[in-house]
Amino acid sequence: MTSTAFTICLILAAVMVMIHPAFCIPFLIPVYILAGKGRMELNSNTSIIIGIVGFITILFIFAAICQSLK
Repeated sequence: MTSTAFTICLILAAVMVMIHPAFCIPFLIPVYILAGKGRMELNSNTSIIIGIVGFITILFIFAAICQSLK
């Protein structure tokens, strides 16, 4: 159940970052909490957050490039 909520929050954060990057913050906080309480097979919460922020940054850059090409 934790991994399902984790994945859903990540997807919602990715969708919200397309609208405005500030809208993804309410979804990143539960992701961080779920990563800390769940049995995520990564080294630390910091690496999870770096991965999430990196993923959202790549999505934001992709959206900015698509907008600039219109």
